[in-house]
Amino acid sequence: MEVRGLRAYSFLTLILGLTGILASFIYFSNYDANIALVNKVNIGTLKIDLRVIVIVYNRAHSVLRLLESLNRADYENDNVKLEVWIDRSINGTVDPLTEQTAREFRFRHGAYDVIVHPQNVGIYGQWLSTWNPNNNPQEIAVILEDDLEVSPHFYKYLKLVHSKYDHYPEINGFALQGLSIHHGVKTWQSFINYTDGQCVYLYPVLGTWGFSPSRKNWVRFLDWYAEARNTSDFKPNVPGNVATSWYNTFLARGKTNTMWSMWHIHFAWMHNEYTLYPNFKDHQGLTTNWMEPGLHYDANSSRQSNLLLKTWEPGYENMPAFPARLDIDGNVSSPPIL
Repeated sequence: MEVRGLRAYSFLTLILGLTGILASFIYFSNYDANIALVNKVNIGTLKIDLRVIVIVYNRAHSVLRLLESLNRADYENDNVKLEVWIDRSINGTVDPLTEQTAREFRFRHGAYDVIVHPQNVGIYGQWLSTWNPNNNPQEIAVILEDDLEVSPHFYKYLKLVHSKYDHYPEINGFALQGLSIHHGVKTWQSFINYTDGQCVYLYPVLGTWGFSPSRKNWVRFLDWYAEARNTSDFKPNVPGNVATSWYNTFLARGKTNTMWSMWHIHFAWMHNEYTLYPNFKDHQGLTTNWMEPGLHYDANSSRQSNLLLKTWEPGYENMPAFPARLDIDGNVSSPPIL
């Protein structure tokens, strides 16, 4: 799919989705109370190689499409656990069709749980409190919002990049999306288009269309966030990053704490961290986003953001020892990662 075809959509709508804006309010008491539930769910006797966390609210058709794509994926006979986390409304209700759809689904590749939050946790709670990285240090975890669809090869890719790059302290995680924007204040209305031949690159902002955290970095981020969120006058601004202006616009409108990704963007900037992105031909991704109405979008685009990677080439496994490092404007920066 040509990138210019996407320009028919509202570019701002796409941007809002890429950065996790327009999310629901987080209630810190609910967020904290949810940790005990997460610990209970994440601990088990089964050795898990991959934990897939699907976060859902009220889109039954969307979650079914995602779950069916997860059933089509290749897990190389590894031990997999799939968890569907369903949030409640602010009033405490659960969408019945979404819950029914999740409970009736049959996962063919491993253990499967449907967990309904005991109270509303919002997008912050869904992202930041559904995986405890300390319970099983060896597992790979990936967090997927319900409007995504995965490539059959998403786990092969995750397994490869975690094995290759988990020991790189500057890499905070692995994005699955094949399409992403620049975050420079003058370049944000364009997509990253790195064409030097490497099948991955590093970028200083995470991608939320499927994200697999690097465990140690995620632990440090969560510990920092637990303290920083309680500092009333603290703003997670990043100079030169357009996400800062979006965040402050929402603050001015009284929509505080509605953009969880801004905290991660700030933490990554503060510690000089990068996210590893795939770089396949024509922006093929390990995920695609259907950009449906919800927290991130106001209207249904009726088409996916990018094509899924359907064919795995042996050459993809020759990952570079030193991936290209891009700045927020998409320019190759130096020095190389060590």
